[in-house]
Order: sequence, then structure tokens, then C-alpha cells
Amino acid sequence: MDVQLKKGVIELVILKMLNKQDMYGYEINNQINTRLEINKSTVYAILQKLIINNYCEIFIGELSDGPIRKYYRLTEKGRAYLENLEGEWKKFMHKVQDLLKCDY
Repeated sequence: MDVQLKKGVIELVILKMLNKQDMYGYEINNQINTRLEINKSTVYAILQKLIINNYCEIFIGELSDGPIRKYYRLTEKGRAYLENLEGEWKKFMHKVQDLLKCDY
């Protein structure tokens, strides 16, 4: 799959995951890699972009039986961005499906 297309899809997936729950980077990477092989640096680059754009924020969390971890949380701005991206993705997919059905 094209790298740029994959990054766009992964951004949407990360936003969707963070909309459901706060997560740490390694956890996000592992969840995605169960279905789609990507480099972990891709996940962290996308997370950094989301932070810079104020779509998500970082907080430090500690499990009672585990290490201190850096968690990512979606912001309200991030939720609005996710809603917009989901709408754009659905429109795009419908158009692609229409194109694939054509008998050129």
C-alpha cells in the first residue's frame, strides 16, 4: 500500500482508537499491527503530529503493577477533527466503490 495513503488511514485509526479510550503508544502500535503491518516510528510520527495540532494530549499514567507510561488522550478539537475525517473517508470510499463498479 502507498505510504502516504497508509499514513492517512493510520491517522484515522489512531483517532478512532483514542476516541474510545486513552492509550499509550506501544499499545496503539500493537493494536494496529494485529491487522496491518506498520513501522512503530509511523505511529509515533502521527501521534506527534496530532499533539502539535492539539488533536490529542499527553498525560503520565501509572498502573498499580506496572511502569509509568505516557498516555495519549483525544481533545475536543481532536474529536471534531475525527468526525470530519470520518465523513471525508466515507465520501471517498463511496466514490471509489462507484469507480470500481464502472464498466469502462
